[in-house]
Order: sequence, then structure tokens, then C-alpha cells
Amino acid sequence: MDPLLIDTQPDSVAAWLDRLPFTDLPECGRLLSQSLQNLSRIALDSHLRHKLLKLYLKALDRYYPLLENEIRQHDSLGNQKVRQLALLSVELFALIFITFKQILHDRLNKRSLLDREQPKIELMAYTMMAARQLLSISQQCYCPTPPEFWYDCHQLHAFARGRGWLDKGLANDDTIQTIYLQLLLMGLTSSNRLAPTEQALSRQLIFDLAPKSRLIPVEALSQAVHGYLVDQQIDSPPRFLPISANKLGPNCFLFDLEPLRDILEKSREALQKAQNNRQQGLMTDELQLLSMLVEEWHQPKRRRHPRLKTQAIVEIIASVPGVWFHCNDLSWQLPGMEEESAGRLRAPPPPCLLAIANQNDNGLLLHGLPREQSLRAGELLLTTPPGQAENARLAIVRWISLRADGREIECGVEFIAPPPHAVLAMPSITHAGDSFQFALRLEERPGTPKLLLMAGRPYSQLREFHLRDGEQETLIRVSRLHLQTPLFQIMEYRNSNHF
Repeated sequence: MDPLLIDTQPDSVAAWLDRLPFTDLPECGRLLSQSLQNLSRIALDSHLRHKLLKLYLKALDRYYPLLENEIRQHDSLGNQKVRQLALLSVELFALIFITFKQILHDRLNKRSLLDREQPKIELMAYTMMAARQLLSISQQCYCPTPPEFWYDCHQLHAFARGRGWLDKGLANDDTIQTIYLQLLLMGLTSSNRLAPTEQALSRQLIFDLAPKSRLIPVEALSQAVHGYLVDQQIDSPPRFLPISANKLGPNCFLFDLEPLRDILEKSREALQKAQNNRQQGLMTDELQLLSMLVEEWHQPKRRRHPRLKTQAIVEIIASVPGVWFHCNDLSWQLPGMEEESAGRLRAPPPPCLLAIANQNDNGLLLHGLPREQSLRAGELLLTTPPGQAENARLAIVRWISLRADGREIECGVEFIAPPPHAVLAMPSITHAGDSFQFALRLEERPGTPKLLLMAGRPYSQLREFHLRDGEQETLIRVSRLHLQTPLFQIMEYRNSNHF
């Protein structure tokens, strides 16, 4: 091992950190991780350890934006490099949290007549902020939190409560109590169901609204209620359970979210009133997210149908272009499409096989390695049992998570339709350089409207499109948004001559 990795001289450690290969993300992350592990293992004075940690934080401020940018560029756990970098991100911030806890522990155990309380309060605040950053990074990377994370957070809060520090913190920053409430609210929100843009918006809402939530000691409840229980003796985020004072201990709290739900409900109503065609796409996204948070913070979703454990595999194809190519007999060429434009397109990645952990009539729980398929929350999938093309189903990835070992992903998918038909669509009002886009016409059912699926945000009420289906081209207008995710929209449509 390089002796510089266990160097405890601040000047030489700073020089070594400056020489790190910041452009080689895996190697730089490995060196930082190894050195931080050593920092937490060796015996050091708490002041020296803190001084060294500040040097590592400065290096991480330089390194992490590069790492985050690389992860965002691919935006999919289907990429092996992204999975490795995601795990590396969580590992680094977990080590930062561990080191802060160690410094805090040493400082609290040190007795001296000259000791002041304020530095210890600030160190407690920094430790809680490190926990918040670790949870945020874990959720952004769709990774589970490290073992004992929640137990540590609960115990830090309990200690601060015992010392009377909850309303204290860093100058011009959140108090220890506020940071803990933010952690709890982040922990009960299903971030693995959200795309990165939705995560950023929900995180901002959480940071803004968390101070309005309340922790009510269970012994103060006069009657049994259903709500989010915070049990500070176990390693778990808040859980929605029946709460009764005579069945729970003194370190249990009801996490009261009623004030937050009222604020979100009013915001949702205001958005609905302000909605107009010009802003409809953005506002629809915000309304959908607000509706999800209102529902989840009131009561988490329950399984509507029993799941059957199974041992089988399924073939998956992800993304609108990939599904389009497969449904068009493995060709980019559609009658009426120019040969040269189709010829320039590369074939999408081949299908991959994932294992089915359980299933019901509405969907599947899958796990495995997605190879080159773009698996992310809100992605479109075509699922096909091997050798059974007649049983193929169109589906949505409702949630996704990286397993703790980083070797496999796990995701829940919901069926939405039988295999679609490949078509092309282009708005009738176009700009120079516009061309037909890949679209999928869903199977028509008696008594239901026609449905068209397109990537991105093409919907605007009564917007007109040229729809090319085989050699036939017709003018249609989309009348209603049927379903959307951050990656595509399904729209109801009719022929233009109906309007």
C-alpha cells in the first residue's frame, strides 16, 4: 500500500490529494475511498482527524461534480460503468458520515474544564448534514442506504434531544431537528419511482416543507391511530403502521404530516387553476408529482393483487426506439421512409434476459443484469417470454433499485398494453429540419379511444400530427393525455376531420 494513503501530516496529505487522477473517475474514487477507510481506522486525535477530513472534503468537492456529471450523462443503471460509479458515490459519502461520527464520538468523550459546548453542537450539525448528503446521494443513484444508517440517525437525534440541542445548528443553516425531519421525509418518499428531474423537485419540496412536520411522542397519543411510526431503536425509516401508546416504547414517535399535505393540496389546486395550453406540459409534470406526494404522505401504496413467486426468465427491450425497431420486424425502414435516413441508424442493443422473482396479472418483479438496455424509472419496456412472442406485453418500469452488492438491478414493471404497432408521426406545424418521429400505435379495443405513444413531451391539446402507418398517411389530432412518465406520453387521438 502506498504510504501516503496512511499519512497523517496535513501538508503532505494535501499535496497527495492535489496529485490525484481526477479525470480517471474509477481510479480516483478508489484511492479516495481507500484513504478515507484508513483515516477512520487509525488512532488519531479528534482535532487532527477533523483537520484531515476537511482536506478530503475539499478534494471531494473537486471530484464529485465530475462523477455526478458522468452518471447523469448515461442516466441508466443498464450501463455497467454507471452502476460502478453509483456504488462508488455512495461508498465515499458513507465514509464521510462514518468519519464525522467518529470525530463526534471522540470529542464528546473528551472531558476538559476548557471544553465549550458550541463546537460540539456544530460537529453534531455537520454529522447530521453528512447523513442527509449520504441519503440524498443514495436516492439519486437508486442505491440502498448502508446497514445501520437509520439506527445511527435516530441515535444522533436522541442524543441531541437529551442535550437540548435540537433547536441549534450552524449559523444561517438548518437546525439539527430540521435536518432530522428532512431525513425522515426523504426516507418515507419512494424516490426509486422518480426520474432524476422528479427527484430534484421532490427533494426541494422536502427540504422546504419538512420543518412544518411534527414528531409527536407516542405516549402523548390519547387513542390508537394509523400513521408513520418512527422507532428510534431499530434500523428503519418511518413505517406506516397502527400506532398505540400501550404497545410501544418511549423512543417511538408519530411522524405527523398533516400540515404538509394541506400545503401540497393547496399548491396542487393553484396549479390546476393556472394551467393553460402553453404551460401544460410542465404543469402536468408538477401536478403528477404533487399528486403522488399527497397520496404517499397520506398513506403509502399497498399491493392491490397477490403476487405469485416464480422461477422464470423474460426477454426485455427498453425505450421507444428499441420497441419500435422490434415491432417493425427488426428494421428501421417503414414504407414511405427515405432509405438513406433509415440506413444511417444503428440497430438498438439486443434484448436481454432478466429473472422473474414474482408476478401477478398486472406486472412483474424482475432482477438481473440489463446489459445494454436502458433501464430507468418511467422507461418503456417490451417484455416477452422466451419463444412466446404471442405473449409479449408492453410495460412501464415503475421503480428501480440497485442491489446492495451492485451486481444486479431490481425493478417493478406494470403491464399497460399488448404489443404495439410501429408508426411515424410529425406535427403538422413544423420547423425547418423537422422529420417524422418514432411512435407506437397501441392496440384498439372496442369502446375505447385510439392511443398513440411518443417519446418526450409532444402533447398539447388538439395538436395536429401527420400519422404515417405503413403506406397510409392521415392527419390526426390528440385530444387528451392518457398517461405519461418523464420519458414518454400516451395520447388519445382522432382523425382531424372529426373536429
